Amino acid sequence: MKTFVTFLGRGQENPETGYRKATYKFPDGSRETTAFFGLALAKYIDPNRLVILGTNSSQWGVLLENLAAEGEEEEARLEILDAETRGGVEQKHLNSVVQLMRRAVDCEVVPRLIPFGINESEQYKILDVIAQSVPEGTVNFDLTHGFRHFGMIGFLSTFMLARVRHRFEVENLWYGALEMTQGGITPVLKLDGLDRVRQWLEALNRFDATGNYRVFGSLLTKDGVKGNKAKHLENAAFYERTLNLSAAADEIRQFRPVLASDLPGASGLFKERLANRLRWIELDTLSKQQAELAHQYLKRRDYLRAAMFGWESLISMYCEEKCLDPQKRENREGQNVLREVDPSKRKICENLNQIRNALAHGGSSNTESIEKMFMDEQKLHRALRKAFDCLLSN
Repeated sequence: MKTFVTFLGRGQENPETGYRKATYKFPDGSRETTAFFGLALAKYIDPNRLVILGTNSSQWGVLLENLAAEGEEEEARLEILDAETRGGVEQKHLNSVVQLMRRAVDCEVVPRLIPFGINESEQYKILDVIAQSVPEGTVNFDLTHGFRHFGMIGFLSTFMLARVRHRFEVENLWYGALEMTQGGITPVLKLDGLDRVRQWLEALNRFDATGNYRVFGSLLTKDGVKGNKAKHLENAAFYERTLNLSAAADEIRQFRPVLASDLPGASGLFKERLANRLRWIELDTLSKQQAELAHQYLKRRDYLRAAMFGWESLISMYCEEKCLDPQKRENREGQNVLREVDPSKRKICENLNQIRNALAHGGSSNTESIEKMFMDEQKLHRALRKAFDCLLSN
């Protein structure tokens, strides 16, 4: 289902139309002269559902007078006009003219009252009304009318809906730029770039929390990066999360030339930040790469991966010291880390091994001190930090 959400304000420039008439020019070059931009945009978008949001003092009566045929549902319309003079329109008044609106715009219409948004509670209520009014599918938002802060709330709702709904996509954000009118023509702007920036910020936050490169794939392809190039990041995510770091590094190396080019769209704003998050592959040995990721996952408080990478780094380090290929299984299996480690560091090394084993088995350990760590996050964090600082620093 395609839903279109628009706000209805309190336009007072014209007693008959509320808003000032303007000739709007759409992205495809078509034009329409109207006082109600939201209705013209609905015609352009052709949604299955039109959600009209307004306060009890919005110009509901003027809107209806412009939609209704002569004499159509006159009693209900007069009741709304009367309510506007007596303290405000109620939801029951809007419910009584839904069919009139539907006939006028030729799609399902959902008029909803929203509060003024003067405090946090009312702002949350507006978001809740939007969430309840938008089913699964795609949604377009018109951020033109209503109070100025409604545009901010509408934009925030795109973020909220994208996060809380499955199979849901924000298609476009629209703005009728009346203040940019030139030669009698008002441009219709698509503000999708702002939403792309929002998506990138969210993806970076998700990556910093999880270490999963997959979150960047769809954003890159939307901005024109070839799918096979973005696929390298998804492959790298899989290999890293299965501890196959050499394969992950190979995939990232095949992707990195993309970051040397001028990326289009919002991706260009964030390519340096993405590049920074991939720089661990520049370290010259496998043990250093694993150690770097151990520190990164510890910072994310992903203790299982931190401990696994920390231990694997030790194995790789002893292979490298003996000029053995650390990527060969037989070489790795031949390393007895507890025997190889400096005696002064053996106890810390034993703790790391026991923590790793306990994490892999759901926190179960035969050692009382390790069991206590799993009852106190700060103790576990300090123990891993101490082990990494002692064992993985070269």
